[in-house]
Amino acid sequence: RPGLYLADITAWIAILLLELGIGYVAKLFFDVIAGAEMPAGISVWTVIAFVVALGMVRIASIATGAWFDIRHRFTMSALLRNNLLSGILKKPGAEALPGATGPSWPF
Repeated sequence: RPGLYLADITAWIAILLLELGIGYVAKLFFDVIAGAEMPAGISVWTVIAFVVALGMVRIASIATGAWFDIRHRFTMSALLRNNLLSGILKKPGAEALPGATGPSWPF
């Protein structure tokens, strides 16, 4: 499922890149409070509107990323189980596996 994988990666890259936008808005906020000269008449209220807008975009992007991630993980898990089971059942007479499946992880 390359499309689902690509959507999952794109969503999480967007979430991580939004952190840069939040940092820039925080810089703007402190610049406005410190009295630095701002381009295009940016005021405290404009920066507060940016904070609210970025918060809403961040929530929406995390929800979208989670939706894609959940679909991706469960789809890959189902495909892996399906392939493993079909590989076992393709053996002659559907014979059992040569070793125990429980202690397969070395602890």
